[in-house]
Amino acid sequence: MSYIENSITVEKFLDRIQNKNIRREFSSIYHQFDLFCKDEYDKTNKQVLDDLAEDWKNTHTSNKIIIVLNNFVKWCLDDHPEITYCHGKNNHIKRRITAKHPRTIKLYVGKIRLLLEDVWNVEVNTNKIFRQVKIPKAEEEEDEPFTKEQMRIFLDSLSNEKKLQFMVLKDTGMRVQEFCQIRKRDVTTTEKRIKIHIQAKYTKTKRARICYITRETEPSFLKLYKSKDGNELLFGTNDDPKTAKGALQTMFAYYRDKIAEDYPEFREKYQSNGRHKKTIHSIRSYTSTQCSLAIDESWGHEYIGHKKYLGQYIRNKDKFLDKFILSENQLMIYETVGVVDQSIAIEEAKKELRVEIRDEFRKDREELIRLLKNKKEIQKILS
Repeated sequence: MSYIENSITVEKFLDRIQNKNIRREFSSIYHQFDLFCKDEYDKTNKQVLDDLAEDWKNTHTSNKIIIVLNNFVKWCLDDHPEITYCHGKNNHIKRRITAKHPRTIKLYVGKIRLLLEDVWNVEVNTNKIFRQVKIPKAEEEEDEPFTKEQMRIFLDSLSNEKKLQFMVLKDTGMRVQEFCQIRKRDVTTTEKRIKIHIQAKYTKTKRARICYITRETEPSFLKLYKSKDGNELLFGTNDDPKTAKGALQTMFAYYRDKIAEDYPEFREKYQSNGRHKKTIHSIRSYTSTQCSLAIDESWGHEYIGHKKYLGQYIRNKDKFLDKFILSENQLMIYETVGVVDQSIAIEEAKKELRVEIRDEFRKDREELIRLLKNKKEIQKILS
């Protein structure tokens, strides 16, 4: 049956990937591997992968694959200022090769392995690859959150339009890509606080959640909301969320560097990876930190959408708005009138809420135990 193809090209492989972001990611990594191959072996990426596939078919060992991947890892860990490449819409942006983070290198190795399997039909021993390709362990450093003072300095440097965008980010703790996909239809304005429904398809975890707008942000938000059509993006500048995300990150970096001229702490970087301590993700960390200070750490994680223990069984959403209102004073930068965090009324409300949450958690846990027992009994009967 020679009329049926038994192999595909990289181009056809990429065309089959429906997710545009994943397709772009594969293409970028394949290009980086090409730069490595030319620098290390004076061959193209295709020539090297062809040779590795031929060797595997002849020897049925992955030794040379492991050698090449280890060399690729070492190459990625170093700067290569002499190597430049162009990218962007019209290839007008020139970049030099810089050292990659270990997590990025792990992603690169995984994608090259998939290309060998799916395009070159090489059955790579995955466990052997992970054992013998030596990728340094990444140093874990959480994004340093903004303080209230820093958040105010940053917000005061922006125009009203841009200020609203970052006010919403600090109120909601949304990821940037989620934020760029929010449309007017996702907003409810009829409750005590404006509610935003973050649809599952917007989120990194593919789990829907809700968040709210504080009183201080509400007037500006409503003005924008009323000016939009039902299906119109509220903040995104492009229907492609990754493009919109990049634009917002670039804007944040511009203002951060501008502010750093007067406030040097905005210029500080982590020693382990050279990343800025203040990134757009630090706003999300601010939201989580302020919610934790207002109630507890569990709520700080829950509000910004971090997965929690037994979250699939315990769905305590009826107190979500109450907890947000208790957190509101901590989240707000400008307006604190009418909310006294240490007042007796608020403290009593917090205690009452915690008792209710504990009782509901206990009931849910008992129900879960009962369901697990029933499951075991059913399994015994079936066996």
